[in-house]
Amino acid sequence: MINLSLIYASFFSLLCPSTVQLIQVEGVCTHIVADCSDKHLSCPAVCKAFGSGAKLIGTNCDFYNLCTCTYDHQPYDIDLCDIGMGLCTKDCRNDCCDAKCTGQYPKSGVGLCIQDFGLDYCRCTYRRP
Repeated sequence: MINLSLIYASFFSLLCPSTVQLIQVEGVCTHIVADCSDKHLSCPAVCKAFGSGAKLIGTNCDFYNLCTCTYDHQPYDIDLCDIGMGLCTKDCRNDCCDAKCTGQYPKSGVGLCIQDFGLDYCRCTYRRP
């Protein structure tokens, strides 16, 4: 005897293949606040003090040794979130930086090469709900 439920399940799985899509979590806001190479700096402490009204989700110094804070939403005392999108070079200036930023944050992102913390990097500013 043939198990029809097994046949239907197999047929359905062929028609509807599973896909994995990475989706940015709405409400998450990052902000670059300091240089991690400062021996007296505690990135988690600076991030905790910086983001009033927002829950600190995490900190890291992965982007060129810059202290980057991640909050559950945009803190009350800052207008925009920001994140680093790589170093600016002679081949990648403001137009290139802006394209990277708007590619990741199409609704509100603006990329601009800035010199800060001893680096010339692409800073992407964006707004979160």
